[in-house]
Amino acid sequence: MKKSKQALSYLNKLLVINYETERVFLSVLDQAENPLLKNFLRVAGYERNQFIKSLDSSIRQKGITPTYPEDSLKTDVKLSSGLRKKISSNDNQSALNEIGKIQIKDIEKYKKILNNTDFPDDLEKSLSKQLDTIVNSLYSIEVHKDLLSRNPNTISI
Repeated sequence: MKKSKQALSYLNKLLVINYETERVFLSVLDQAENPLLKNFLRVAGYERNQFIKSLDSSIRQKGITPTYPEDSLKTDVKLSSGLRKKISSNDNQSALNEIGKIQIKDIEKYKKILNNTDFPDDLEKSLSKQLDTIVNSLYSIEVHKDLLSRNPNTISI
């Protein structure tokens, strides 16, 4: 029973991590002028939204109501302040670096939870896929940075 409660607590932590990251990506989306950057933020935000739905469902299947952050504004400001500055100054390369830093922090949190918690096999597989998606986004960031360096005035994707 104790392990089950601990696993549910960790699932909720992952839900909060994804919720806050999604909010950051979507909150800066409208500030981005470069279509390549906008598209990246849109896709990354959508992926996080899908993770949230999956985690929410997994928690509810265990008969528990997920706990969403009441005031993620503080986290939003903390996570996005550097990103906001880079986007507002139209420094797309640095904005992608900031996004990468957010992704790396989330990867570290996922790994820590996955390494220290015994989840049922199907749930562990789902969480590992989420982690893989975040890791793959780091590769995508590098591709986007390369595209931007070749054509910083990219108007269409």
